[in-house]
Amino acid sequence: MVDDTREMPEPPADPVDPADADGVLRLLEVERAPEGTYGTLEPATPPLIDGQGRVRLSFSRIDSYRNCPRRFRYDYIDRLPRVPSPHLSFGSSIHRALEAFYDRKLPDCPTEEELLGLLYDSWETTGFRELPREEQIGFYRHAQDVLRRFHRRAAPTYRLPAATEAWFELPIGYEAVVVGSIDRIDADDDGALHVIDYKTNRKAKDRARVAGSLQLAIYALACRHLFGRLPATVSLDFVVPGVEVRVELDELDLDATRETILETAQAIREERFEPTPNRLCDWCDHRAICPAWPQDGSESLGEAVAELRRRRREAARQVRELREMEAGVARLASEVGAASTADGRSGDTR
Repeated sequence: MVDDTREMPEPPADPVDPADADGVLRLLEVERAPEGTYGTLEPATPPLIDGQGRVRLSFSRIDSYRNCPRRFRYDYIDRLPRVPSPHLSFGSSIHRALEAFYDRKLPDCPTEEELLGLLYDSWETTGFRELPREEQIGFYRHAQDVLRRFHRRAAPTYRLPAATEAWFELPIGYEAVVVGSIDRIDADDDGALHVIDYKTNRKAKDRARVAGSLQLAIYALACRHLFGRLPATVSLDFVVPGVEVRVELDELDLDATRETILETAQAIREERFEPTPNRLCDWCDHRAICPAWPQDGSESLGEAVAELRRRRREAARQVRELREMEAGVARLASEVGAASTADGRSGDTR
């Protein structure tokens, strides 16, 4: 992050008409949008609370809260923008390619070249835009090497999975619901299920840490919610070093997992968002405004305000286009209806 402080940017001129036909969108002051500004688009519940009053969580949200409640608030309650990361885009690209690798109708294993073609189609460029071209190419070639090694591991025993990117919404009592998607669920010849999650860490975790994975325990509960039974095994496939670490179901503590989810939901309801300095603070996008690190946060806040203005302009543009399309379809429907009526009358020979 740049250390020099800058003045808050002046708001750019906004060419959008102050209001649409319904008064849903208006030009707003930066400080606060008046209540009801967005009409029926206005949120009906507080952030992360669903229509049934449950706290809506995911593994990444729970993990973020446990790491630092203040950073969680900045990310998920205040919705501050985050800086795109090459490593996140790299991981996302690998995940998409492997999803496509297994998400097919034919049982034959795709070739290595086909897998590399899937990587090309899946490549996420957002996190690489600020890098020199040579570094971008380096990341891409590294991803190719990773998938070549994966193909050599997977091809001899390739079979279509029971599911890829299996979306779930797992209720935990009446207090919380955990959402997410499982990278892959395999079914063996006996019908037993096996949960696999891909990781793009440079090093594989040891067996004890995999057995203690909150994410895998959540996925085991989600598997039962989706398929009516718990998986026989869960595993983390560390695709960069090419190591899959698998553990049996009885090595997971599912009761402790439920307690962790409920405790996190309760803490969020009570708005306990104290900062917790730790080794990840140096990589936090919001360090400049965190009270644990007193300094001038005008630059970081300025970025948030600029993103807020950009999103308002985009929302106004999209709603305008939607209104124009609605009006156009209504006109066409009226014309078609009138033409059909006229044709019916002219064809009446009685």
